[in-house]
Amino acid sequence: IEMGLLKLVIVPALVAVAAFFAYTTLVPAKKLDFPRQGWFGTGKIRNDDITISPFKVAVPEGVLEDLKKRLSNARISHEVLEDADSFEYGFNANYLKKVVEHWQTKFDWRKQEAILNTWPQFTTEIEGVKVHFYHAKPDAKKYKKIVPLLLVHGWPGNVFEFYKILPMLLDPVAHKVATRNGIAFEVIAPSIPGYGFSDAPKKTGFSQLAAARVFKKLMERVGHKKFYLQGGDWGSIINSQLARMYPESVYGLHLNMASASPNTPLGLFYAVAGSIFPQYLFNHKHHHTYSTIKLFTEVLLPESGYMHLQATKPDTVGTGLNDSPLGLAAYILEKFSTWTNPEYRKLADGGLTKKFTLDELLTVVTIYWTQGNIVASQRFYKECFADPNNFPLTNQYISVPTAHAQFPNELFDKQPAEIIATGMNLTSQVVMPDGGHFAAFEQPFHLASHVFTFVSGLEKK
Repeated sequence: IEMGLLKLVIVPALVAVAAFFAYTTLVPAKKLDFPRQGWFGTGKIRNDDITISPFKVAVPEGVLEDLKKRLSNARISHEVLEDADSFEYGFNANYLKKVVEHWQTKFDWRKQEAILNTWPQFTTEIEGVKVHFYHAKPDAKKYKKIVPLLLVHGWPGNVFEFYKILPMLLDPVAHKVATRNGIAFEVIAPSIPGYGFSDAPKKTGFSQLAAARVFKKLMERVGHKKFYLQGGDWGSIINSQLARMYPESVYGLHLNMASASPNTPLGLFYAVAGSIFPQYLFNHKHHHTYSTIKLFTEVLLPESGYMHLQATKPDTVGTGLNDSPLGLAAYILEKFSTWTNPEYRKLADGGLTKKFTLDELLTVVTIYWTQGNIVASQRFYKECFADPNNFPLTNQYISVPTAHAQFPNELFDKQPAEIIATGMNLTSQVVMPDGGHFAAFEQPFHLASHVFTFVSGLEKK
């Protein structure tokens, strides 16, 4: 009872103080301008070839033979520490041997290639770069309304992450995401330039703002002036920037990784006071242990080393990964361990096959290997920090309706709804029962269901 009374007294008082502080000190953020055009192709600027060409994944046999040869010559000369048979020092060398053996003798790329070619794919040139994208449409006779959805992946993933969720979005009723034949999604899922089957930018400056601009042009080219957005990791950042840059083109934004910079008095208040009295300020019990300091010491410090490397000298670290499939697998799959569930660091196998199969994981890695674009994907981090418009734009309020599916094991998505709502028009936030960073890959049903619920609600208005 005392706790309840305390909450009734303290919370309104704190909110009142914050509201007064916000009202008296908050200066509306200046609306930022941003470049409307860019050129990331070779040579001088010219007109894009706007042709949309069909595409199929078809890796040359010689590339696969070279991969097997390199795997057979792979060297693992270090031993696991006797008292650290886990992933706490990084990828476990003992388990890495098993991964290599599976890759060499059991992994069937052609089988995975057929999965990649299940849905229609295309390429088109935008700002000098060949952009690869899936463009899958549902059965128009089965659903009353078809709505366009731009679905964007992140790092260290690629479009293969969507192979489970795509069927659910295209046919929600068949996959029990919906019970009525109301709406279904026409999905446009591009490979970020420098990832997957898109070309890598040939010039500096291809940041998240540039990606947002390119994808907006892509949506217009396939016939959609207004559309829905969904993304996690880089996909969440790209689509959030797109929503800030072109709100008139966005019906709604759905994120499975969301954050708001505490750049307003109210946001700063929640970040500071919420770290001291989280159970009084934050409604959901999942956030009753929230701490900004804890977030920094337990997440950002131990898990951001890769980011510092990629944001400063991506070509240096990337060169080794681009030459060694063994190193590439260790570097990428270690993230699929820890970012799926940080507790998996304690396991000898990193818990990698608790939520994924080795074939699924190695498909992600093999795409990076066969396309030779790990360096290009890492440069995206450097461009993020180098773009002078990127972070100022991030501080702009997102005005379009926004929904957030928060997965409990997502390391980079710990903020309560109260903080996130200071930076965006948050109409819905759900804390999922399970899941981590790679939501579309690990928990496709939960993610698809929340996307459907969010969009259905907006379409009824």
